[in-house]
Amino acid sequence: MIEKIAIHTCCADCLIHLVESLEEEKQISKNTEIALLFYNPNIHPKTEYMERLNALKIVLKEKYPDWDMRLVVPDYKPQEYFESIVGREKRCLGCWELRLAKAFEYAKAHDIRYISSTLLGSHYQDKATILEIAKRLEDKDTNIIYPKDEHDHPMNRGFYKQNYCGCCYSLNEKLFEKYVK
Repeated sequence: MIEKIAIHTCCADCLIHLVESLEEEKQISKNTEIALLFYNPNIHPKTEYMERLNALKIVLKEKYPDWDMRLVVPDYKPQEYFESIVGREKRCLGCWELRLAKAFEYAKAHDIRYISSTLLGSHYQDKATILEIAKRLEDKDTNIIYPKDEHDHPMNRGFYKQNYCGCCYSLNEKLFEKYVK
């Protein structure tokens, strides 16, 4: 059982799914010290960023009051996201690399050996590619932890639930699907 872990967190729904999956696999428990890193400079617009952060705070208060979880929220700096995707054929790769690198950086700075990300539980993401990126970031001091099996959990538990990945591009794609197609 892992004693301490940093989890990059993008939204409440994906956090619940990841925590429940890791708990079912007995990788973590309510006694695990969990630092939730809400680092998401990709989320657009800022109101969406705030909605996701507020939903996360509600879930922590209502669902995990007995867990050893603390929320870490770095400054919201969208320019970091845009810089990470400049010149890339696939923007998502830059975004995933940026956010995972920040999680590994945070873990190393706080002597946390294990890292995970809600990106590994999201149905909007390419989990295999995200896991490849995380494996490249691993070293002797840090290891990625993720659910080994698929777990079936209900989505949207009565709090704010987004309908797109988060960036302005995915928002435009969702709006195009809704209004143009």
